[in-house]
Amino acid sequence: MEQVITKRRYYDIGLQIEQLLYSGVFKAGERLPSERELSERFNTSRTTVREAIIMLELKGILIVKQGAGIFFIDSTSKHDQKALMPYSEIGPFELLQARQVIESNITGFAATQIRFNELLELKKILSAQEKFLSGDSDKFENLDHQFHTIIAEATQNRVLIKQAAELWRAVRTENPRWKKLNYKYLHEKHLRMQWLEDHRRIFLALQQKDPALAREASWRHLENSKNELVNIFKQDSSISDFDDFFFAS
Repeated sequence: MEQVITKRRYYDIGLQIEQLLYSGVFKAGERLPSERELSERFNTSRTTVREAIIMLELKGILIVKQGAGIFFIDSTSKHDQKALMPYSEIGPFELLQARQVIESNITGFAATQIRFNELLELKKILSAQEKFLSGDSDKFENLDHQFHTIIAEATQNRVLIKQAAELWRAVRTENPRWKKLNYKYLHEKHLRMQWLEDHRRIFLALQQKDPALAREASWRHLENSKNELVNIFKQDSSISDFDDFFFAS
């Protein structure tokens, strides 16, 4: 269990570096500290920092220039920032709908490309999630992230990997209303059991290398999440300000 969590530590470090970049500490075009300095700052190995930097390169946030260092790229221009609504202003139903359309197809394609070692990693994550059904919410969430990330990586397509990472950030990291719901409602044991069962169905479809079955299992997983959110929406008047219920159907 710990091996799985440690192996994906670079994702956590990558997210911490990303938050640091967008907090205003660094400006676009500015050089970051060296790998050694970053490893000391985040109390982790240089190898983990290097993998985190590669992840952020794929997301278009950093660029590594040989002999010059690591540089922060603000790939969103002022014009684009005005044209595109921030994730924090997009409702959870609309975000889930986008994830359902895109991620189910990523999973379907992953079924045709996935390797044996990636299936073994997914199996370890399922075992770890089972142990956290009644335990630490953050660890269960981290394992959930690892599960979906490995599936995206199994496509071996950098565009799809980046898209999956962006979707996770949009839904789970940068949307305050979703985060509130996630921690208030969506970590109850019976719901964790549902997500785990959904993950098992996805795993079995990937194991069979069946793209149609994998796509359907992924779609159903997110449909279940959406249905739970609909139930919460109907029962809790405190979240009735969601203006994107239109996207729930």
